[in-house]
Amino acid sequence: MGYHWDFAIVFRFAPALLHGTVLTLELTAITIVFGTLLGALVEVLRRVPSRLASFVVALYIEVFRALPLLVLLVWLYYLLPLAWGIRISSFLTAAIAMTVNLSAFAAVTIRSGLEAVPRGQNEAALALGMNPSQVLFRIVLPQTARVLLPNLLGLYITMLKLSSLASVIAVYELLHSANTVISQVYRPLEIYTVIALIYLILVLPMSYLSKRLESRVQPRPA
Repeated sequence: MGYHWDFAIVFRFAPALLHGTVLTLELTAITIVFGTLLGALVEVLRRVPSRLASFVVALYIEVFRALPLLVLLVWLYYLLPLAWGIRISSFLTAAIAMTVNLSAFAAVTIRSGLEAVPRGQNEAALALGMNPSQVLFRIVLPQTARVLLPNLLGLYITMLKLSSLASVIAVYELLHSANTVISQVYRPLEIYTVIALIYLILVLPMSYLSKRLESRVQPRPA
């Protein structure tokens, strides 16, 4: 006897799944904005002529690149109340953990983008009378952006998918909302099929954009 699919149940709980989708997008957007800014700040601090600053930044990057996001989520969620009596919402905890995680990878990506610009161009621009700000905004950033954007988009896609891990600390994102619905209707195949389609709808446009940008960055064969 074959399985009897019943997608009508999905429409009944569509508001809950829609709420989970919106929360997933909110969490991802917050992570992207603050994770990128923090990553840029980390890269700026790395360039400070101080051995201590360089050591702290290098340690920060290595630690948060090595720690799995799931471990970081659970650690923050239970450590802050127990160790320091700090109680914050599960959503904010997830946002902090994901932001820190993204910032470590974004810092490395930003560094590679900046180093892709030949140093001779900076020196030539300065020799022509440009000040450092003009060199940054007219020479460095336009070239860096072309290299950075595809790589950063790849990180953003990863964070969108990793946002599902926030369900373990009861953030009512897409996966958690799906599990809540499943616990009421006991139709996991239908619900997870719809969840997979929603993730595809969210991820595929970003993936397509990333590939288009990457193809523009790569030099054309002669």
